[in-house]
Amino acid sequence: MIRFSSPTSGDVQMLDAHARQLLDVIGKSAGERGVITAGEIPAALSALRSAIAQDAPQHARTEDADDPDERDHQAQDVSLGRRAFPLVDMLERAAKNGKDVTWGV
Repeated sequence: MIRFSSPTSGDVQMLDAHARQLLDVIGKSAGERGVITAGEIPAALSALRSAIAQDAPQHARTEDADDPDERDHQAQDVSLGRRAFPLVDMLERAAKNGKDVTWGV
């Protein structure tokens, strides 16, 4: 588990694989500890929003699928937007207050 923290919100915990995916999107390596500084947050948010927008059409297609097997697969697959929401929210709150976001295992 990786825990994201900021003084502006509650902690967010994610499975390693999911957290690493989001950290990759924003250009950070997922070491034992790290920080997204207040100055880096706007670029991090932009990168996350761009990745979410690219991922959205794939999930929209499966939601409309007529094939029950396809809908079942989609029900098990969480979109990047849903997975990233807690981190995006934390980053937005931190940006408004000029605070960093840190993570650790």
